[in-house]
Order: sequence, then structure tokens, then C-alpha cells
Amino acid sequence: MRARTNQSGFSVVELVIVLAVVGVLGFVGYSVYNRQNNKTADSSSSSQQTASSESAKANDVASAPSVSSTSDLDKASATLDQTDPSGSNNTDASQLDSQLANF
Repeated sequence: MRARTNQSGFSVVELVIVLAVVGVLGFVGYSVYNRQNNKTADSSSSSQQTASSESAKANDVASAPSVSSTSDLDKASATLDQTDPSGSNNTDASQLDSQLANF
């Protein structure tokens, strides 16, 4: 009989252990990647909702009537006087100026 010589290489047990470690690391890496991907998707959808609500607020402000001078208030007062036959909306210029100063 011949004596067995030293043979180099990996045994089946060593290969199974290496494959198990690689599998666990792959699973952990995938779960971290998936969690981060979901966070990114959630933050982008919430930022889109925030941007749309901010744009809606900006549109509301842009569509709101604005008073830029006393003459605008005088025109509005004259319009009210014409549409209100009772004349109950009569205001003088000093009241209009004080209202403009409060803005």
C-alpha cells in the first residue's frame, strides 16, 4: 500500500461554510439597500407633496387681490358706492389711508 501524500485544495465542509457566509452577507446587504431605497422613495414623494402644497399657497397668494396704492382703495370705494344704493359703504380718504397704513 502506498502512503497518502499531502493534497492541497478545499474540502466540501469549507466550501459550504464560505457559501453560507457569502449568503448571509448578501442578504444583509440587500436588506440595507432595499430599506435605503424605500426611504429615498418616501422622502421624494413627501417632498413632491410639500412642493405642490407650497405652489398651491403661492398660487393663492398670487390670485389674492392686492392693494398697491391709495388710488386702488379710492377706486374700490367708488365701486362700492355705485353698487350700494343705500350709501352705507361711504368712507373718506383718511379712513382709507389709515387702512392702507395698517397693511
